Amino acid sequence: MMLAHAASAQGISVIEQISGNDNTLDHLSVPAACFTHPEISMVGLTEPQARKKGEEGGFEVSIAKTSFKANTKALAENEGEGLAKLIYRPDTGAILGVHILGLHAADLIHEASNAIAMKTSIKDIKFAVHAHPTLSEVLDELFKSAKVSFDSIMVLGLFASDVSFRLILDLVSSG
Repeated sequence: MMLAHAASAQGISVIEQISGNDNTLDHLSVPAACFTHPEISMVGLTEPQARKKGEEGGFEVSIAKTSFKANTKALAENEGEGLAKLIYRPDTGAILGVHILGLHAADLIHEASNAIAMKTSIKDIKFAVHAHPTLSEVLDELFKSAKVSFDSIMVLGLFASDVSFRLILDLVSSG
């Protein structure tokens, strides 16, 4: 993919490595945009690429979608015809790809791009707060609509020090 921002990031990565710093660019985190009307943006894998990777790696791939039709800012701009698509692993919450078609899609893709670069899971990013009314709420709704497996061991570890939670857990397990 020939993108100026990708070349810049590659150059920075090379300089960092020459300087002795560990910096490797994750090419799947590099966003791309088409400045059409409506705008189109994408980062990560496409659905067919993700499904192939899932078949080869033995994991499930899920899709979540949301539209701009319920977004107050998009409606105020008379641009409610957009959509966003999330491609992810429901078992880990890993974001595999995001595609956006709509108002300011090229600006909106960066939250997903940074999430992929920083290996942020949907379990974590769905609790981020987005200002209202903004177009960023499209991604907020997208991440919140993803169905990610509930990791009960993680939850138990988080609440193990809470006396009331342990009491409830004892009651449930004693039957």
